[in-house]
Amino acid sequence: MLPVKHSINLYLPRFQPPQLPREVLLLIKACLITLIGLVVISAGLLVFQAYTSGHLAELEKEQQKLSRELKIVISQFPNTSIDKNLQANLEREKKLLAKQKRVVSFLRQDSISARSSFTNLVEQLSEQNVSGVWLSKIEIMNQGKDVQLSGFAKAPEEVSRYITNLGSKNAYRGRAFKYINVMQGDNSLNKFFLSTKNQNSDDILTTQPRESGRGL
Repeated sequence: MLPVKHSINLYLPRFQPPQLPREVLLLIKACLITLIGLVVISAGLLVFQAYTSGHLAELEKEQQKLSRELKIVISQFPNTSIDKNLQANLEREKKLLAKQKRVVSFLRQDSISARSSFTNLVEQLSEQNVSGVWLSKIEIMNQGKDVQLSGFAKAPEEVSRYITNLGSKNAYRGRAFKYINVMQGDNSLNKFFLSTKNQNSDDILTTQPRESGRGL
């Protein structure tokens, strides 16, 4: 009997070991990449935590040191108490300042047209620097057409000088004070009332200058 020889091709697909599908391989790779990323992030967090813990410990030591130094400094000063009268005065001045800011803000509001704006009237009043004259009340009426001023002066002639200087300002040129009243007040001061508006008997009674605790 003649021997029979068989030839087998081991590279045929049926002789190859089974292979995983391509999708499964991609999933395994993604899981490995994710796992490596998590390991790197965890390592970074551990390093950051170690750094912040050391930094916080240093800050706590510094805070304790500053607290001890502050106690030493405070101990070197005598015991002090807040003056209640001074505190009340400060609160009163704060309220007055807030009120004056509201007044100035109202006078500067843009809702008033340029023709009827009276910002210049107030600004040029503030530019007056006549010694011995103090304003206590400002009234601007008829959209800036009429102005009424109340205040105090050491002498009547200083009121006249104040009116003359005010008349040289652009916003007050052509305006005439049709009613001027100066009368003796308390503490040797003269109270005055100026108005560009024609005054009738009722207006004179209601617009006479009165004592004002604070001026503008």
